[in-house]
Formats: sequence, C-alpha cells, structure tokens
Amino acid sequence: MCYLHPLTWGTTYLGVVWASRMAFKVTTKHTPFQLVYGLEAIAPLEFLKGSSRVGPPRIDDLQGISNINMNRLHQLEKKRTIAYSTLAKEKIKRKAWHDKNLWKTKIKEGSLVLLYQASLYNKKEKKLSTGWTDPYKVTKILLKGAVCLPTLEGTQIPLVNRSHLKPYQESK
Repeated sequence: MCYLHPLTWGTTYLGVVWASRMAFKVTTKHTPFQLVYGLEAIAPLEFLKGSSRVGPPRIDDLQGISNINMNRLHQLEKKRTIAYSTLAKEKIKRKAWHDKNLWKTKIKEGSLVLLYQASLYNKKEKKLSTGWTDPYKVTKILLKGAVCLPTLEGTQIPLVNRSHLKPYQESK
C-alpha cells in the first residue's frame, strides 16, 4: 500500500492511471479511453508480443484510409452520444434509489449506534483509519433526523444528525 511507503507513489501512479482509463464504466458502458480516442487502448504487452494493431500501417489507398478515419470519427460521436444518454439515465436511477432509501435505517429509540466524527483522526497519517466512535444509546429521535445520544455512562452529548450514525452490531 502506498500509504505505508509514500515514496512508491511515483512508480505506482502511472499504473493506477492506466488501470482507471482501461476500466469499463457501468455508467457510460465504455472505457474512458474509448470515449476519448474511439478505440480500445493498446496494452503494453501487445508491443512486446506483437499484434495486428501495432504493426506498421500499409498505405495503399489514401482515399480508403481517409474514409475509414471519417467513419471512425462518426462512430466516436455516436458512442459519446450513447454514453451521455446512459449516464443521464444512470444518474436518474441512482437518485431514485438514494431518495427511496434515504431514511430507511434501522435506528430506533433504545438501539445502540456508532457516531461518525471526522475530526477524531488525522487524515494525512491514517487514511484508512475509522472515525466511528464508541456505541451510544438512542434516547429520542426528533424531527428532520436529529437524535439525542447519551453515552453508555449517561453523559449527554449535543444533538447529532441521523446521517452521522450507523447501527452498532456486537461481535459474537
């Protein structure tokens, strides 16, 4: 992991960017590389082992090559249009799911919850550390998601929003 060895970011970065560009995105149904250049990227292995896509082009018919390139440009515009429409549909679908499940939580009065407090940890040193704190017992749920939480010892803390809570599950 790069957070354990900060000096490895320089060597890891290019691989991460390459992987991100080559990854198929569900929202667009294409890879980002396809949407920019209109064709699949050539993997470095294809240069080493050889491939029909890597070899030198044969220039026999300049008019035919020009037509092929124009056809590729038109196909690229179609791909981009389709990707934009699927992205818009996916956005609407995800928003509908989010709105449907927004307040569907298992937090009730008397249940144990964990409270998220981002200020409790240093983001630079411990990127993967948690900000969830000790279990609290819900005493009262107020309007618009406000929750009264005393600690298990009985000390009252200020009101918190329900979005900062998640149900506590005891380990067996």
